[in-house]
Amino acid sequence: MKPLTATPHDSNENEKSFTDLLKKEGYFDKQGNLHREFVQRKNLESLAEQMAQDGLTMSQLRRYFQHCRTIESQIKSGQATWEHLVAKFDKMDSVAENAVNMKKIPKLFYLFLKTNVAAVKTEKDFLEGFLPHFEAFVGFAAGHIRN
Repeated sequence: MKPLTATPHDSNENEKSFTDLLKKEGYFDKQGNLHREFVQRKNLESLAEQMAQDGLTMSQLRRYFQHCRTIESQIKSGQATWEHLVAKFDKMDSVAENAVNMKKIPKLFYLFLKTNVAAVKTEKDFLEGFLPHFEAFVGFAAGHIRN
């Protein structure tokens, strides 16, 4: 799989970007398991390097990640259901769009968020697909993105 780049679609049909994989299959394979590509170093590290070069900071990254962790915590603690929180999650797309338009986050990070928010349709997508993917990205990004 080709890592997501600033132009996420590649003319070579044999290579799939994260965007292509999400649109075609979602986060999970036919058996319901998370596609390994979403958590593998070889796919996420180059993406983190690109975002670091574009100026993404750990503070910016953590702000969006913490938003997702708060939603996760509310679901797992029983404070709220996914149905009550899905709009809060979906709003992250518009917040990121505003941030990229105000030049507060790099465009590539915005595209990452936009693509992933659009791919989340269910609680399982969020908890077992998106969150592990985002968590892996944050972990690999720590070595490349400045504080």
